[in-house]
Amino acid sequence: MTRVGIVERRLEDVPLITGTGSYVADLIDDRTLHAVFVRSPIAHGVLEPPLLDDALSMPGVVAAHRADTLSLPDLPSSPGGPGVAIAAGMGQPPLARDRVRYVGEPLAVVVAEGAAQAVDAADAVWPEVEPLRPVTNSRTAHSDEVLLFPEAGANLVEERTITSQGPVPTYERTAEMEVVIPRLSPVTIEPLAILARPAPYGLEIWCGHQAPGRLPKTLGPLLGLDPAAIRARVPDVGGAFGTKGPFYPEYAVVAALAQRLGRPVVWIQTRSEQMITGTHGRGIIVRGRIGGDSDGRVRGLHFEIFGDLGAYPNAGSRVPFFTQYVSQGLYDVEYFEATARAVVTNKAPTGPYRGAGRPEGAMAVESAVDAFAAEIGLDPEVVRFKSFLEPSSWPHRTHTGALYDSGDYRAALELALETVEIDQWRSEQARRRETGDDPIGIGIGSFIERAGGALGTGEYGMVELGTDGSVVVRTGSTPAGQGHRTVWSQIAAEVFSVPLDRVVFYSGDTHLVADSVGSYGSRSAQLGGSAVLRMAHQVRDQARKVASEMLEAAEEDLELVDGAFRVVGSPGSELPLADVAARAGDLGIELAADEIFNPDAQTFPYGSHIAVVEVLRETGEVRLLSLVAVDDCGNVLNPMIVEGQLHGSVMQGLGSALLESIVYDDDGQPLTTNLVTYLIPTATQPMPLVSRRLVHPAPSNPLGAKGAGEAGCIGVPAAVLNAVRDALRPDGVTRLDLPLTQSRVWQAIHEATKQRP
Repeated sequence: MTRVGIVERRLEDVPLITGTGSYVADLIDDRTLHAVFVRSPIAHGVLEPPLLDDALSMPGVVAAHRADTLSLPDLPSSPGGPGVAIAAGMGQPPLARDRVRYVGEPLAVVVAEGAAQAVDAADAVWPEVEPLRPVTNSRTAHSDEVLLFPEAGANLVEERTITSQGPVPTYERTAEMEVVIPRLSPVTIEPLAILARPAPYGLEIWCGHQAPGRLPKTLGPLLGLDPAAIRARVPDVGGAFGTKGPFYPEYAVVAALAQRLGRPVVWIQTRSEQMITGTHGRGIIVRGRIGGDSDGRVRGLHFEIFGDLGAYPNAGSRVPFFTQYVSQGLYDVEYFEATARAVVTNKAPTGPYRGAGRPEGAMAVESAVDAFAAEIGLDPEVVRFKSFLEPSSWPHRTHTGALYDSGDYRAALELALETVEIDQWRSEQARRRETGDDPIGIGIGSFIERAGGALGTGEYGMVELGTDGSVVVRTGSTPAGQGHRTVWSQIAAEVFSVPLDRVVFYSGDTHLVADSVGSYGSRSAQLGGSAVLRMAHQVRDQARKVASEMLEAAEEDLELVDGAFRVVGSPGSELPLADVAARAGDLGIELAADEIFNPDAQTFPYGSHIAVVEVLRETGEVRLLSLVAVDDCGNVLNPMIVEGQLHGSVMQGLGSALLESIVYDDDGQPLTTNLVTYLIPTATQPMPLVSRRLVHPAPSNPLGAKGAGEAGCIGVPAAVLNAVRDALRPDGVTRLDLPLTQSRVWQAIHEATKQRP
């Protein structure tokens, strides 16, 4: 019974599309108290303890707290680069103490019987803040003229340089580039939410989180509880995209309030809170130089990466170094050097956002390659074909330490060029240049993605054969819309030759799943799915031994068909799995197995995306005419789900290329605070997408899976940016920054026109 590799309709969808799904906000009952946070109105300043008396006197208010009355320790900080501790003295208090460091930082919290009552009471708290000069960009942060953390002595969190051994080659030609990648807001359908309930054993936490296993481990020390006394549960999640992986100060406050008040407490983030307080993604500037031969062979890459982490170096502190890790791209270069620096600024903290460092790396190296191609007068694909790594080199250790595992980069780009019908577009491009019509541009985004999370981390999986013949799957992978229940059920159903509805699936509950790392970084299938596959085979082998005794036949003579063991060539000998499980129970044999699958290897999905755009000179509008995505994510477990993942990530990639940017003024005030001022693509966004696929299985896991959730976010922005540059290069446009909005593109065209002789 083949299940893996075919389209199976998503088991998760019926509750979601019929409105019977259950999100955190659906779990509120009459006893639940509502928490609303008082937030800083300025970016940097000295804080006087907020006065809470007026709020406490208002109807329905049960409690109000500031830092000194709640007395929680600072949140644990994340490391910067792998294994490198962040600069000392930059911890984040759950409620601000003494100083505020970004607009929206929580200063106090009000708890009331009703949500509206809590909002009104929070409005009655007027914070007293003596303004200090804000640090609003990485350049001023590096000067250390104003320090966010005076006790740390600098705004620099971490600096790391990777340099090849040996001398810098002599380059026949060089080119320089800079790409400014703005902050983005991961606009989830459901913003952050947490509900904390007192329980006989301690606390029950309901939270739309990507890594629920972290919540008890983080909350326990903050609350003085044994982590085993905290049960974390994940209901339906309205999108995550990385922003639901970090631990937020509001989580600690809500849990502490529930513990102290002895009642359930909920916080539902508003959309404006999401836009103002983050976490934000991206926020990186890359400057580079590329050198090589006049025939197009690239020989060296030199990058400087500047990461703006916002006010606290938490989850986002790793992202600039993820960019550094993949910034060699798909290229076989003799020499590579990259320095990455991460600094704090008076903006909301950053965090991982779909792709987390890989889109930035792709935009950097692909911008450099296109700049080099333009410098020497060659089509950009020629430079790529001359410089790609070849399949004969696998596994290939890059200058950054990444171990590329499998693939054919040339074949991916060749297929993309064929699919987009490059010759026809080049002919049309030449015609328009001759006639002076609005130009079109063709852009390539060839990219590599690091999938699987940090080296050395695995994922939990357990499989058990129930006495009713059901197959029970427990996984540490925690879905937020990806389709884990469907795909993990496909894996187990195929091993046991049963229908999908015979698989019982558990995830996102720390009392029902023994261990969990979580779902992020395109790690779930290759780690969590592989753990389920391996344990399913182990349990099937255990069951086969029991069945062989019951049928008085050798194990090798048994086959498992339609949920029953039978002797090969002996009709009527069927032994259903339920009977085998019952017999095993009588014998005291547990038909169950679990493991944390850890191959200690990452996988490296890759692809080539090509965008064709038209630019209207009079208005600056960028129109997408064609978009081709060729990807290799290893073995595809469910084609429909993989295609859905591609469509979603492509749409977010288009948003980052054309529309999205979190904007601050010079005082650190956010100007994009809602979905009127922060634009995202919608169903009306044209997406003339054609997708094709190569398959080179990953050698490090039994499923051969690599990762499929982030490709569009990585390849599309680089392709669109290069396409618009290609369209406007003959007009003298030399600088374009994201997003490529009408006003920004029009301004670039206008400035180039003024510079003409």
